[in-house]
Amino acid sequence: MAVGLGVVVGILALAIAVALAISALNQIKQVRSELDETQRQLNETQRQLDELKAAAEAAPVPPPPLPKSRSAGLEDLREELRAAHREDAAPEE
Repeated sequence: MAVGLGVVVGILALAIAVALAISALNQIKQVRSELDETQRQLNETQRQLDELKAAAEAAPVPPPPLPKSRSAGLEDLREELRAAHREDAAPEE
């Protein structure tokens, strides 16, 4: 009877070991799947970062040109305006 009990205990131990091994394999598959997904996300993030770096290193757009400065005073501008009005008011021949 001791031999029969030993065989039963051995079979039970083997069954538990197989169940634990299957459970461990399933957990390994799940972790591997999560690792693959994380790697895909990391690759996408790295690609976006590279694009942002390239955009930041691109030549900056030059600012618009400043308006031309006028060296003439206010009186000179008034005189130019009067002359322009006189030209418009002159009768056409």
